[in-house]
Amino acid sequence: MRGAGLVVLLLFSAALAGCAGDDRTEIIEDTTPEINSEDERAEDITQINQEECEEREGSWTEAPDSEGESYCDFDDESDRGNDDSEITEEDCEQRGGTWDEQTRNCAFPEPEPEPTYIPPCNTTASEGLNPTENPTQWPEHQGGMWLAVDGLTDISYDTTDYNNESEIIVDQRLDWMCGYTYSVKIPPAYNSSQSYPIFIFLHGEVYDSVFFNNFLTNNFHMPEDDKYIIVRPSKLELDWDPKKVLDVLEDVKSNLNVDDDRIYLTGLSMGGRGTFIVAAALPDYFAAIMPLSPHHQPYSYLPLAEEVAHLPIWMAHGTADNTSSYEMAAQMAENLTQLGANITFVSVIDGGHGGWFSIYIDPIPMEWMLSHVRNQ
Repeated sequence: MRGAGLVVLLLFSAALAGCAGDDRTEIIEDTTPEINSEDERAEDITQINQEECEEREGSWTEAPDSEGESYCDFDDESDRGNDDSEITEEDCEQRGGTWDEQTRNCAFPEPEPEPTYIPPCNTTASEGLNPTENPTQWPEHQGGMWLAVDGLTDISYDTTDYNNESEIIVDQRLDWMCGYTYSVKIPPAYNSSQSYPIFIFLHGEVYDSVFFNNFLTNNFHMPEDDKYIIVRPSKLELDWDPKKVLDVLEDVKSNLNVDDDRIYLTGLSMGGRGTFIVAAALPDYFAAIMPLSPHHQPYSYLPLAEEVAHLPIWMAHGTADNTSSYEMAAQMAENLTQLGANITFVSVIDGGHGGWFSIYIDPIPMEWMLSHVRNQ
């Protein structure tokens, strides 16, 4: 046993002596970064030592890496050298470049500019909230009938400056940047020598549910002795655009005899929200507003309270509405009350997202609206 121990001791001493006397250069990994993703880098591994690392302006790290060795790190893509300087004629042609035999360089063409997609309307809207004239004439109309007007769809409300170097492509999917189509119902026995009030209705959802909204507006309560014009625009974007609504109303006023002091704004769900948005942007335009079940998204309408507090407001919302926030509507009514607004807020107990038909056919809220005159 003592002999075996002596042998082990001699072998261990020799190993130590070999390590102490080894003057070889330490071999480490050169990890040249190449971006693979936002958080990862692939490593191009070569064999270099600390001196070579510093000459190449790398960062030498004594701490062991994941494989237990020191390493050299290159932070900048430029430290890797110019790969294009080593490209061959064959590589150049494969990559779509042009090879210059004299300089032995590869030139790559400038990328073509991306095409510019524009909406299918080519008449630019007027600046700000100045009305834009309909570029087409109204069709013939008669009292008691609905008239479809689509001339404002030729108006572009997009203010993008187009790059003249780009190819221009008309994209029908961008027609939400154009003006509204709208329907207008002219009272029976319409007399152009008599001025008429307007009820403008803003539908809910993003797109117009034509059958439902036609049915709804056809059943608006209308007093026999106070006939009015019904205007029903259709939108394609999320929120209602005050400038587009203004252009619709001004187009109606330029073709029919309208009582400017008796224009009433109403809407449901996204249209109820749109009622606040449009009235806030056009604070001196309407005689009264009727937002029903106003939708709370994509942002709160509560900041608009001060802009509409001077208007008479008739508002309703179901307490069990799971689509639009009753709490926000109740808070809006409270804020308007504190601002001194003339507001009627109806909480429909256990009511859901609906009940609008019963409101619009009811003489009480509709004649309440019609009783108001602008600025009085």
